[in-house]
Amino acid sequence: MNNPAFEFLRQYKQVSEATEELVTKTLKRKFPNITYSQLTDIFELGISGEYGKVYSIDPQTLLDWVSEYMRKQSNPASYLEQPLLDNTIKITDKEYPTSQGDWEKEVNKHYNAYLRGVNCLYFHPHVFDRLVIDGKLHHHEFQKQMSQQELEYYQNGEYEKSNIRLAKQKGIAEYFAHRKSLGHHSIYFDGK
Repeated sequence: MNNPAFEFLRQYKQVSEATEELVTKTLKRKFPNITYSQLTDIFELGISGEYGKVYSIDPQTLLDWVSEYMRKQSNPASYLEQPLLDNTIKITDKEYPTSQGDWEKEVNKHYNAYLRGVNCLYFHPHVFDRLVIDGKLHHHEFQKQMSQQELEYYQNGEYEKSNIRLAKQKGIAEYFAHRKSLGHHSIYFDGK
């Protein structure tokens, strides 16, 4: 049938053509808008054990994986489980968040990652900027994270962008630590 998702799956497990045909027909009926890319992601998660131990690749197993994935996608909190914004993405990149709502979700994802123990070096420094824009942090807060020498260079206009980037990432972690100490589970509550 030449479905790229099944070709991906066949790299790891044997999948019969009959299984592919039955699953494809069922998916067209149950989830007509599912894409090959989503299906490949689902199979990747499934084969890596995200939905439990894999004993065999039969139609029921594959359909259960898709159902579980779709159930999680319909859950409003599922965005928290998605990967963080790549910390190298620039404002001109297509994947860069543009709306207030997208940024609120991204900040909440970063906070959720912080609560799970993710190192602040994975945080996008623009999360710091978003917190400043929304009045949650003062724009000079990152300077607390700089060494005295770095701070002098910064104040004299001679600084490395990487130093500011790291200082912002540490500033995000410090802010998140404060919010955690207050018992907060997210930064933005119902869009506020």
